[in-house]
Amino acid sequence: MKKTNLLIFSILCTLSVLLASCGAETPVTPEPESSEIVLSFFGTTGPQYLTMDDIKALPVTEAMGGIISSTGQITIPELYKGVALKDLVTAFGGTFDSTMGVTLTAEDGYGMTYSYSQVMEGDFIAYDPAMGKELAEHDPLTAILAYERNGEPLDPVQDGRLRLVVVSETNNQVTDGHWSIKWINKMEVETIGETWTLDLEGAVLSQVDRGSYQSCASPGCHGSEWQDDMGQTWAGVPLYMLVGEVDDEDTHSDYAYNEELADAGYSVDVVGSDGYTVTFDSVTIKKNGNILLAYLVNSAELPGKYYPLRLVGSEITEGQMVGQVVKIIVHVPPASTTETASDISGDLVILGKVETPMGFSDADLHASDEVITISAEHPKSGMQEFTGLRFYCLFNMVTVKPDSSTIVLTASDGYVTELSLAEVQACEDCMLAFTDTPGEYNAVMPGFPSSSWAKYVVSIEIK
Repeated sequence: MKKTNLLIFSILCTLSVLLASCGAETPVTPEPESSEIVLSFFGTTGPQYLTMDDIKALPVTEAMGGIISSTGQITIPELYKGVALKDLVTAFGGTFDSTMGVTLTAEDGYGMTYSYSQVMEGDFIAYDPAMGKELAEHDPLTAILAYERNGEPLDPVQDGRLRLVVVSETNNQVTDGHWSIKWINKMEVETIGETWTLDLEGAVLSQVDRGSYQSCASPGCHGSEWQDDMGQTWAGVPLYMLVGEVDDEDTHSDYAYNEELADAGYSVDVVGSDGYTVTFDSVTIKKNGNILLAYLVNSAELPGKYYPLRLVGSEITEGQMVGQVVKIIVHVPPASTTETASDISGDLVILGKVETPMGFSDADLHASDEVITISAEHPKSGMQEFTGLRFYCLFNMVTVKPDSSTIVLTASDGYVTELSLAEVQACEDCMLAFTDTPGEYNAVMPGFPSSSWAKYVVSIEIK
């Protein structure tokens, strides 16, 4: 009996030890945040394929960044966290000198090239975030690949995993929105050669540097090609698109080129470094992709007699193919009295073919008797509740003119989408929705593609 009790006791002790060991917490090695490749980096020493963990292991830059869009709309600075381009280049780029630059490419193929001085010295133009005026002096700027905004990861749909932001220690400046690329997944260190600029004169003045021109001429942007009778391929940007940057106050949007002005008539001078000038009428170059200002021939830099730019194309003569182009002068007529977004103040402006262009404060919109809450299904995010004002109610406030046909929504980051006015007016639940941030509004477009659901809408133009 004693032996039996002893055996039972022994078994119970063994079981209790096993159970105790099962219940004990054992150390677990945490998995890496992500093993997914988020950035393909190509330096002079070879490719690197970086995960988010790899990027976060690099020196951190956390500072304030905001933008001013091509239409003058300002997105106030917010706190961004990421890694500086110069730290990425130092870590993986290999050789990097003043003849080189960095090209960032987004998931959709759009690319932008940043010069050595922009990468290493933060050489960007800065503007007053209150009035949008260019600052003669400003705090040091740094270009970063951001992965967090205000302490939260970037929205992968709106921004991608990585986006370029130009930041500073303080929140007293913003930079041009066209530098702020979203959905970045590729970075290349490459030789871009000697720097140069192209002066544009018209209703406004502008200057395009080599990096910006090269980015604009990329296939994913506005690039165009022409093959001459010797089989040489010339690549660059159509002349009319450069004209569109200075023919009126709209310099960068999808509607920057003013076709109505072109129809009214004006002349365009293309000027070489020695003063040689060729002149075209606006009707000849209107939306004409066969007249381009080339910066490459057979994928190489232009020879000295043409460098940096040469006018070429199938619809001009040999004598009109001026080389060493340094300036374009657009002789537009005096500006019309049509109101633009810059003439109207407010968190939201409605302009164009309306009887009464208006600007609304956030308080005005929230106080409207027409504010409603609806449920609508986003093409990607599913069913949600939205509170705001239906578009047709907004249109009633300004009285849309009967010959109007389209609606153009412009966001604070420069994003533009154009929709059929009739379709929007017929959509019962299409609305401008409030967000948690005063002065920020999102387009809610049930039944429309996701590209129509513009975020951070600041202006509505009726055309």
